[in-house]
Amino acid sequence: MAIRLDNGQLRLVVAPELGGCVVRFDALTAAGPLPLFRPGSETDDDPNKMGLYPLLPWSNRISDGGFDWRGRHYSLVANLAGEPLPIHGDGWQQAWQVEHQGQTELRLGLCSSWQPPFDYRAVLMYRLEEGSLTVELMLTHLGDIPAPYGLGLHPWFPRSADVRLEAPVDGVWEVDAEQLPTRWRRMEADDSWNFAVAASLPAGRIDNLFTGWNGQALLSWPERGIALDVTTLPNLSRYLLFSPGENADFFCFEPVSHDVDAHHFPDPTAQGLVELQRGQSLRQQWRFWLSEATR
Repeated sequence: MAIRLDNGQLRLVVAPELGGCVVRFDALTAAGPLPLFRPGSETDDDPNKMGLYPLLPWSNRISDGGFDWRGRHYSLVANLAGEPLPIHGDGWQQAWQVEHQGQTELRLGLCSSWQPPFDYRAVLMYRLEEGSLTVELMLTHLGDIPAPYGLGLHPWFPRSADVRLEAPVDGVWEVDAEQLPTRWRRMEADDSWNFAVAASLPAGRIDNLFTGWNGQALLSWPERGIALDVTTLPNLSRYLLFSPGENADFFCFEPVSHDVDAHHFPDPTAQGLVELQRGQSLRQQWRFWLSEATR
């Protein structure tokens, strides 16, 4: 059953049993609800047709059917139809338990030992405040064997011809046919993927990780007169930008803690993964502030 949070200005609909996902996030206007995330349906059971879900215990893809850690190999299986590689962890594919529910705040909990070496408890918080949505994710490792962890959010936003993104970076990873990183390139001033100032999204497909971010972004829809300021705490230095192309009705701006396929880099921790011992935790906060867009 979906749960509604409402502060009179914003409304959030969450489906705890469907990966803790956000079904809808709307601004409440005199003309009716205005979608801020891509609107989903409460009757659908596919998290990838919703507005947002959490990424844990890793984000994006892991190659080669698994990874090695501290001298042991851990096999992972593909977990999404049409994707040959395991993707986005397992938190979005499990039912979360409601631990606290109020008018403007919801706390969900999950214990998972689905895929070794990942054995963890997670807490997912949604909170509506004046003009903003805060999402907080905390993960604690429960296993005896140390394991690498990463966190992220996977929101879908409405895509229209006028949408603009401002999220300055120092570089971007180019990818192969499996969407795995092949070469990092520095972001030049004249690069068509440079979002140092508000710019349109690429016309073609994009599914790439950007680095050297300051953890703050601005998404704006001038024709609708709205914008979302995105902030992270602690500041994240990476985000993924995904869209099938200009004819799609959505795009994804995903603030994450580590690089794609970081588990296979020479030093995974240099790519953002964090090794946790038993009882150690990771915590990350994302905030979405509603504001007016300048035309």
